[in-house]
Amino acid sequence: METSQLAQILRDKGYRLTPQRVEVINLVMEKLAKKEHPTFNDILTEVKQKMPSISASTVYSILKLMEENGFVVSFEHDGRTYYDSVTPHINVVCVNTNKVIDIEDEEIVGALRRRGIHPSSIVVKAVCTQ
Repeated sequence: METSQLAQILRDKGYRLTPQRVEVINLVMEKLAKKEHPTFNDILTEVKQKMPSISASTVYSILKLMEENGFVVSFEHDGRTYYDSVTPHINVVCVNTNKVIDIEDEEIVGALRRRGIHPSSIVVKAVCTQ
């Protein structure tokens, strides 16, 4: 979904589009479009480069707003919160490197759906070779 569409959804729900919200939404959606899985700290660090006075609680609140409105999902691994797209897929997290790899597997997702399970995120922890 385009950032402008997300902005309109928030406006329609009565949220103000503050510069902080716009910056965080743009950054997160840009990273997700590149199939990246930014952590809270990744997002905070990068946003602070453009908006040094933004607080961690503001960034957290914006990310929570994005998740509550179905723009992103989050998952925890090794004490970190990762943000991801809402497109059903499998995240394989390397327990050695914390690298996250997306796997599109319609067979697994389809098998879950046939059982009445509609996953927004599947996380598999594995040992990678690299």
